[in-house]
Amino acid sequence: MSSENPYEAPASWEPSSGSTDREHLRKVARAQKQVLLAVLAYLAVIGVNIFLQSIPELRMALTIAAVCVFLFGAVSVYRMAALFRGKGVAVIYVLGMLVPCLGLLLLLSISQKATTLLQENGIKVGLLGADVNAI
Repeated sequence: MSSENPYEAPASWEPSSGSTDREHLRKVARAQKQVLLAVLAYLAVIGVNIFLQSIPELRMALTIAAVCVFLFGAVSVYRMAALFRGKGVAVIYVLGMLVPCLGLLLLLSISQKATTLLQENGIKVGLLGADVNAI
């Protein structure tokens, strides 16, 4: 009989206080940069929508832009959450993106987790994330 528990949750990567391998840090930095760009795009679409919603000719363009930003944000959150929590939880994060304000909060919280990991490993993180080439 096998000693493995078939009902055990899959192991996911947990950040440690020690150093982490550089390739994983590069993946986190790339995913974080994508998440931060999604946050900026999310805020830009909201701002543009507020100022231009009264123009009927632009409603379709604004809707298409909002869907594109949502998809970009969902892919970004999935990539980042899969690095930290595993693919199952990443799908739950993406489903959370469907809730309007929760989507922005998820983007910001997952980005903060990446910032903490990168800074713990001595990597400088700027407004749009860490420089991937410097890692």
